[in-house]
Formats: sequence, C-alpha cells, structure tokens
Amino acid sequence: MNGDSFKTEQATERSNDPEYEEYVRKQLELARLRRERADQIARDKLHAQMVLVGAALLIIILIVAAIIRAGHKSEQAANTSSADKPFAHVEQTDKTEPKESETPEDASSGEQNVTEDTPYAGQAEGHTLVTENGITYVDGIMIVNKTFSLPSTYDPGLDPEAEQAFNDMAGTAWSEGITLWICSGYRSYDEQVSLFEGYVNMGGLDYADSVSARPGHSEHQSGLCMDINSTDFSFEYTAEAAWLAEHCAEYGFIIRFPRGKESITGYTYEPWHLRYVGVEAAQVMKAQDLCLEEYLGVTSDYADAPNNDEFIEKYGT
Repeated sequence: MNGDSFKTEQATERSNDPEYEEYVRKQLELARLRRERADQIARDKLHAQMVLVGAALLIIILIVAAIIRAGHKSEQAANTSSADKPFAHVEQTDKTEPKESETPEDASSGEQNVTEDTPYAGQAEGHTLVTENGITYVDGIMIVNKTFSLPSTYDPGLDPEAEQAFNDMAGTAWSEGITLWICSGYRSYDEQVSLFEGYVNMGGLDYADSVSARPGHSEHQSGLCMDINSTDFSFEYTAEAAWLAEHCAEYGFIIRFPRGKESITGYTYEPWHLRYVGVEAAQVMKAQDLCLEEYLGVTSDYADAPNNDEFIEKYGT
C-alpha cells in the first residue's frame, strides 16, 4: 500500500470516528470564537479611540470658548468703568447714587432702599431692594426663595452668562479628571405647577411644601440655577461634589442650600444645586460662610410671602 492510499484510508477511518468528529467540531468552534473575540477587541479599540477623540474635541471647544469669552471681557473692561453696576439681570444705576424715590440722605445712611411698589417691605435692611415687573433684586442679585417669587409670565430659559460660566467650570474640571453635567437646568412656571400639584395630590399642601418649591418660588424658573450630575443625596460623597464645593465660587456659583443653613434657606442640604450670582459675590459668600439669604439680609419663609394666603386657600383644602 503506497503512502497516498494509506493517508486516504486513515482519513476515511477518522471521518467515521465520532470522537474525532467531535474533536474537529470543537476546534472549529474555538477558531470561530477566537475570530469573534479578535473582532470584538478591534471594535472596542475603535470605540475607545472615538471616545478619546470626542473628549479631546470637547476640551478644545471649551478652551476656545473660554479664550473668546476672556477676550470679550477684556474688550468690555476697556470700554466700561469698574464702578459700573454690580452683577445683575436688571438694568439699574449704581446703588451709591440716589434714585428718584430717595433723598441724598437716604442713600448715604445705610438704611434699606426699596421701590415704593415692592410687596417686600422690611426685607433686606441695609441693602438696595428693587422689585420690577414682579421680579425682586437685592443689590442687583435676583432673589427667588420661599418668601420671594417670580411671576408666571417670567420665562427666560437658561441664562447665557450662567451657562457659559458652567461650561468654563466643566472644562477645568474635565482637565482635572472630574466630569460635570447639568441634569436639571431651567424649569418653567407651568412645569413647576404640574410638579407641585402632583405632590399636593399625593399628600396635601404640607407634604408638597416639604418636597417641592411652590410655583413661582422655584429657582429653576430664574434660569440662574442648575442641578449637577445627580439629585440623589449620595452625590454628597462623590469627588464631583467635593470639587464643586471647593471651586464653584471661582466661576460665580454658590452651593445654594449649604449644610447648616437649613433654618435660613428653608431647604435641606443639596450639594448638587448651584446658583449663579457672579464671581465677586460667590467668593465673598464662600469666604464668610454665608448663604444667599444671609448675604442679602432676607428671609426664606412662605409665611412672609405676599401670596401665602392665596396658596393656602387654593391648595390647603
């Protein structure tokens, strides 16, 4: 028997051997799995490369935006005096200049300055309080809390200056290994109505007041606040929360409801809730450990709100 005939006969015998067939099947299956694994590794590498490229592009965009914004600020600084109006979202004169409704003596006495039509007399002693079109500013800073409300028609969307400040902050955080994003920003009056009334239907007015701001009293309607990353209380123990507490004032933000100030702000500690007030005010508040109510000399209590009786009559039954 020649060699070729022997090999043919041997192959025939193996092809009829169940154990050999099983061995071949397993080898083929292993080869298929190896090919699939190799393909998966290749796909994973491509995905990782795409993520890195996307992250790099985002950083570049944020850096460019920061440079452009810095250029705009420099240009504005060249055209305006540092004695111009303080940070505000309302046009007003320098608070050191007497308004039509005050005398020079009033302006220099340190007493509370208010517009005649404000419903918040007695608030913000020693500060300038202005109420225009239902929106109240103290020393040029918009105030929204349990005492002070916004009209239902106020619908600004997320404030561009606050949004840009967040983007600048997020860019710096990213470069330090911290990822920040806005999980809840602007919320309209109508959205707050739906949210609040849902809680009223669940447990009544007292319950709704304990878990949600009344319509018009939510800072989210101002367009100047944002919840970062999560609204779960476990966020307090994350590196992101620690970074925000340390650095957010550098970009004009405050932790709006800080720990230890619950009886003043009217809300429990929320490490994720930021409010934009401008860099100067934010840094002063951080350095002096003040919440916004302390800084502006105002209360946050529904009992002090001009519309409190109206809410009780509507939702308290």
